[in-house]
Amino acid sequence: MTKLDGLIDRARLAGRQTAESWLGTPVPDGPGMDGHEACIRAMTACLGSAILTPVIAVPALLTAFSWPQAIAGALSAAALPIAIAGVLASTGSPGIAGRLAVFASAIALGALAVLSGGLASPFLPLLALIPLEAAIQSRRLSGLGIGVLDAVTALLGVAAFATILPADPAPEGGALATGLCFALYALVRGLVLSLDTAPAAQPQAAPQMEPQTAGHMDLLDGLPGLITRHDCRGDVTAIAGADRSDFIRRVGDCSGKGFVSRIHVADRIAFLDAFDRLRRGETRQQVEIRFESLGPSAQFVHAAIALTAEQGPDGSFAGVLAQTRDISAEVEGRLRAHSATEDAETANAAKTRFLAAVSHELRTPLNAIIGFSDILAHEYFGAFENDRQREYVGLIHQSGEHLLSLVNTMLDMSKIESGRYEVFVEPFAVGEVIDSCDAMLRLQATTRGVTLTRRLARGLGEITADRRAMHQILINLVGNAIKFTEPGGVINVDASIEDGRFRLVVSDTGIGIPAEKLARIGEPFLQAQNGLARHYEGTGLGLSLVRGLVDLHGGAFRIASAEGEGTVVTIELPADGSGANRQDCAMDQDAALVFPPVLPRPARKELNNRNEDHVETARSA
Repeated sequence: MTKLDGLIDRARLAGRQTAESWLGTPVPDGPGMDGHEACIRAMTACLGSAILTPVIAVPALLTAFSWPQAIAGALSAAALPIAIAGVLASTGSPGIAGRLAVFASAIALGALAVLSGGLASPFLPLLALIPLEAAIQSRRLSGLGIGVLDAVTALLGVAAFATILPADPAPEGGALATGLCFALYALVRGLVLSLDTAPAAQPQAAPQMEPQTAGHMDLLDGLPGLITRHDCRGDVTAIAGADRSDFIRRVGDCSGKGFVSRIHVADRIAFLDAFDRLRRGETRQQVEIRFESLGPSAQFVHAAIALTAEQGPDGSFAGVLAQTRDISAEVEGRLRAHSATEDAETANAAKTRFLAAVSHELRTPLNAIIGFSDILAHEYFGAFENDRQREYVGLIHQSGEHLLSLVNTMLDMSKIESGRYEVFVEPFAVGEVIDSCDAMLRLQATTRGVTLTRRLARGLGEITADRRAMHQILINLVGNAIKFTEPGGVINVDASIEDGRFRLVVSDTGIGIPAEKLARIGEPFLQAQNGLARHYEGTGLGLSLVRGLVDLHGGAFRIASAEGEGTVVTIELPADGSGANRQDCAMDQDAALVFPPVLPRPARKELNNRNEDHVETARSA
C-alpha cells in the first residue's frame, strides 16, 4: 500500500468518525442498522465534498474572477455540503438529503450563470454535471430524472432573470474556467472510482487461499477472545474466537470497517499506528484500547489486542491476524491498586503531619515540667521535708527529659520524612563529639554494667558535616548498644578517615538481631524484639533517625548482626561534606533503606546551593 493510500484511508476514517459522532451508534442487529450505515456513508461523502469542492472551485474561479470573488465562491461551495450534512443529521434520510443536495447545486450553478452573463455565461454547460452526478450517486434511473429536472429548472431560472434584469457581461476567462472545471471533475471522479474498484479486484490474486483461510479460522474458534483477520487496509475479512459472540453482543458488529469504528475515538490512533508498524515490516504489536460499550453496565470495554502480520506468497504485507482479549477486570484491578496506593500515601502523609503537630504541642508543657521540676529539685523555694519528696521530683524531671527526647526524635523523623530536615555543614574536630557522647553515656553504661571503649585513628582531625546531626547519630547508636547489651558486655566506637570518607563503627556484644528481622531493622517503630511482652523500652525510631541523617549527608549505612553474638553498625560519609543534602548519591543497594523520602526538586536545589555556601564559608574561615 502506498503512502497515498494510507493518507486516503486516514481521511476516510476521520470522516467516518465525525459522521458517527453526529449520528450516534444504534443497537446492533436492530431494525435501523442498514439505514444508519447508509446515513454514515452519505454524511462521510458530504464531509469529504466539503474539502474537495473548494479545491475544484478556487482554480476555476481565479481564471475568471478576482481574488475576493474567488474566495467568496469557494467558501460558498464548501458551506453547501456541510449544510447538507446538517440536514442529513436532523432528518436521518439520505434520500431527502441527496435530492436537496442536487437541487441546491443546480441553484448555485444557476446563480453563477446569472452573475456571469446569463444565457451567454460560459458556466452554463456545467449544469450538465448535475444529472450525471445524481445518476452516479443514486445508481438509479430516478436519480437521473431528478438531476435533469433540477438542471432544467435552473436553466429556466437563468432565462427568466435574463428577461427581467440586464445580464452582467461574461468574464474574459470564462471558457478556460469551464474547461478547467470539467477537467478537475473528471480527475476527482476517476480517482474516486479507481479507489472504489481497487479492493474488489484484490481477492482475485489468490483464489485458492479461501478454503485454507476458512479452515484456519475454524481452528481458531477454540482460542480465547475475539480472533479477527484484517486485510491490508484494515477491514475485517473473517471472525473467530471462543468469545466472539460475547464481544459482538457488548461491542457490536466488527466485520468490515466495523472493528475500527467501534474503537473509542481517543484510542484509534494507537491502533492505526500499531497496524502501520506491521505494514512497515514489524512482525508483532501489542496495544491496549477501549471499545464503545453498547450495554448499560459500563461505558467502555477495555481490551488488549495482539497483532501479528501476515505475508502473501511473494513476501509482501497481506494483512493482520488480531487476538482481542477483554481486560476490563484487569484495568479495574489496576485502578483499585492505584487508588489504594494513593490512600496509603495520603494516610502516611497524614501520620507525618500528626506526629509533627503532636510533637510541637507536647514540647511546650514538657519544657514547663522539666523546668519547674528542676527548680524544685534544687530547693530554691525551700527545702523538702523528707527524702521521698526529693526522689519524686527527681523522677518527674527524669521522666520529662526522657519524654522530651522521644518527642524531639519524632519531630526530627517527621521533618526527614516530609523533606524539610536540613543539615548545615561546618568543619569540626570529630574527636570532640565522640568525647562529648562518651561523657554523656558513660554513667548509663556503668549503671548497666557495660564497658564503653573508643578507638580513634591516629591523626584523626576535622571533618565537614552537621555537628548536631553527628552528635545525634552517636547518641542513638551508642544508646541503642547500651540498651541491648547485657551486663558484662563491651561496646566499642571506632572512627577513622580513609580515602576522603569518614568511617564510624559502633560494635557491641549484645543480644544481636535475628536474620529474618535484620532486613527490616531501621524501619520506624520497629525493634528486634517487637512483641507485646518486649523487655526493652523505646519507640524503635533510633536507627530510622540515624539512617535519615546519614543519607542527608550523602553517606552509607550498613548493619551486620547475629543473634546472641552482637551487632556492628558501620557509617561512611564524605569527610569534606560534599554529599550533604543530596538525594541522588550512591546508596547501598543491599540495605532496605526507608528514610528519607526524596525531597522535591526545587527544595533540593535550594538546599544544595545553601550547603555549598556553608562549606565555602567554613573553608575560608
